Amino acid sequence: MDVRVRPMPMDTLVELVNGWGAEPRRAGARSHVPSRADHVHRAGLPPEVADRLTDADLADFADVVFGIFARPSTAERVERISALLTGLAIRPDLVIDGDRVRPVWLTAEDDALLAAALLALRAQVAEQDPGRLGICVDGGCADVYVDISPAGRRRFCSVQCQNRARAADYRRRHRAAR
Repeated sequence: MDVRVRPMPMDTLVELVNGWGAEPRRAGARSHVPSRADHVHRAGLPPEVADRLTDADLADFADVVFGIFARPSTAERVERISALLTGLAIRPDLVIDGDRVRPVWLTAEDDALLAAALLALRAQVAEQDPGRLGICVDGGCADVYVDISPAGRRRFCSVQCQNRARAADYRRRHRAAR
């Protein structure tokens, strides 16, 4: 059965990958996973699809999407997004919402979560700056991020990781100066 999806909000995509992905949890020494209800209902999925997602579904999804962020170049990220989209049975459609016509996408129920994420990533790399997808460079973290800063030079997933890396660098420089 086909369901309607829309591109997932990027902040929700990042939270899902960081909360459920094996590599971000391993690097950050996080054993717990967040509540499914906290994220999947914001992902742009029909409630009946979101309610059926299991922990294993979310972990598998997060690992697939993390693999996109982990690609070393924009070309490889675009290639991976395109290949995954090609593998899904997804097609455009239109719906009437009150007095407005709006675009939606149709896909199989089992593909809805990945389709919503891939549509968001597709829009990011095609309509925004494709180089703004990244993985935190702090050695104790592997969280993904989408850089929305004006300068576009973000390298850390959060201010906390940036401060931790700067403090470690400061301590390292002062130890070497002694």
